[in-house]
Amino acid sequence: MNRTVWVLLVAGCVASAASAQTAIGQAASGARADSATIAALERRIENALVKRDAPLLDSAYAPSFRFKHSTGTLETREQRMANVRSPMPADAPGRFIARDVDSLEVEVHGNMALTTGRIHVVRDGGDPRWRDYTVRYVRLYARNAAGRWQLVTHHSTSDSQGPPPTP
Repeated sequence: MNRTVWVLLVAGCVASAASAQTAIGQAASGARADSATIAALERRIENALVKRDAPLLDSAYAPSFRFKHSTGTLETREQRMANVRSPMPADAPGRFIARDVDSLEVEVHGNMALTTGRIHVVRDGGDPRWRDYTVRYVRLYARNAAGRWQLVTHHSTSDSQGPPPTP
C-alpha cells in the first residue's frame, strides 16, 4: 500500500471515529434533555391533579392512557379525565392538598421513557388511611408524532404510610 492510500485510509478512519463520537455525544445530550423534560412533566402532572387542571392532563395523557392504583383499581383515560373534570368544592373531603414526586429516575430509550419514583400524597379529610401516604410507581412515556412526550401508563407498585424520608 502506498503512502498516499495509507494516509487517506487513516484520515477516513479518524473522520469516521470523530463523526461517531459526535453522534454519541449528541445522543447522550438529547437523552439528558429528554430526561429533564420528562422530570418536569412528572411534576406538572402531579400539580395538575392537585389543581384539577384538565387541559394540562388532557394534553399530557396519551390517547391510550391507563392508571393502575396500588389497590389494583384500573382507570382508563376517560374515567380519569371525567373524575378530574367533575366539580369538587374546595372544602370537599378527600381533595388533594399536595402530590410531591421524589426519588425520581428517568430512563430514555429513543422515543420511549420509563420513570420510577415515589409520590407523597396529602389529602384533606376522607378515609384516614389515604390522608397522608406515599406511593411507589412506574410510568411509561412515549414521544408522539408531534415530538411531545405523553404519559402512556402509570402503575402504582406499592404504598407505605407516612412522609418520605428527608434527603
